[in-house]
Amino acid sequence: MNPRLVVAILLIILLVCGFVFAEADATHRLRRTRTRSATTITSTTTITASSTTASAGYSDTFPAVNPAILGTCPPEVHDRYYVLGPDGRKYRTWHPVTVPIDPSNPARGTCTFAHEHGDNPVQGGFRDMPAFGYAAKVAGMVEEIAAHAGFKVFYHRREGSGLGNEAEWRIVVHQGTAGARRLVQSFHSIQIDIVDSAGRRTSVTLMAPTGNLNPKCGPRVGDRIIPDEDCVRRGLFYEVWYFAIRVGTGSVNGARFFAAPGIAVYNPMTYMKPGDYSNVYPICSVVEGLPFGDANSFFLGNLRAIEHPDFGWGNSGSEYFWTDAYGNEVSSSCSPSQCIRQRVPPNYFAWYDDDSVFNFPWIDLPFGAKGGN
Repeated sequence: MNPRLVVAILLIILLVCGFVFAEADATHRLRRTRTRSATTITSTTTITASSTTASAGYSDTFPAVNPAILGTCPPEVHDRYYVLGPDGRKYRTWHPVTVPIDPSNPARGTCTFAHEHGDNPVQGGFRDMPAFGYAAKVAGMVEEIAAHAGFKVFYHRREGSGLGNEAEWRIVVHQGTAGARRLVQSFHSIQIDIVDSAGRRTSVTLMAPTGNLNPKCGPRVGDRIIPDEDCVRRGLFYEVWYFAIRVGTGSVNGARFFAAPGIAVYNPMTYMKPGDYSNVYPICSVVEGLPFGDANSFFLGNLRAIEHPDFGWGNSGSEYFWTDAYGNEVSSSCSPSQCIRQRVPPNYFAWYDDDSVFNFPWIDLPFGAKGGN
């Protein structure tokens, strides 16, 4: 049996048996975490970003990627996966881990990338492919677009009686666990699409804050929580970013939308050291004695969840309206290269406070993630 699969199975068994800790907020919600036996810090290997290569066909919204994330695929195969954003620019988008080298010639076989983007975004009522990094471009933060492996998709089908009147939803977010930039960068792009049982559609995109950096483990409340050296010693590797999403205030166009999802990773690739915001350190080298991103490692950032994706609506105005890249309304029409066109159902006022944790499947990376994931 594949040794990485054995490690993963053993870790998942330990995780399922892990402790449940209380969150110190007003509602005393329970959050799930994952545990392992205590470890000792023995490595100080640092992870630094690799520069991308230049090509005449690339741009700031469609940059070349770090070759380490390509796995066995040539760059031209990865370059096939793109869409035109609302601004008419070319953006990279979702792709499977294993793809045909030449769709018109099956005899050429397949290749496998060394990164993943989560769920297929084309499911249920969602037929479009997301433009990875469109909000970042509007905000002038194109460095996020270059960190391509950090874009993740979550899809949840319609079921139950919560989540916005039996709604199905899709969340596209930028959250990598390999680099040090996440220690100092609070704003990350997020796209939320919702279709409820009455057919009401919500589609918002923005650069949203994830709060202050909290290097901690144990009880958690808000902000951007990244495991530190002490967490790794204690075998607690859980990472979660609590997004605070506000689109509109209702004072300009009459529309408002709120959301507060916690985007969690049970097997992040790196940990931090308090006070050191320029470097991160591979968990796998400490816990497993493996190189960063090794195919046999459990710590590949590919086991994720969404905690309590609370949604709120309040729109007495039109269904479509313009905001800046941060969700602030603009009072007049705007260009999609300077503003983002948002969609919130008109004459709809609701709040759904969901305490559920939605675990998404572990997406296998046969060649590891040597360039980060």
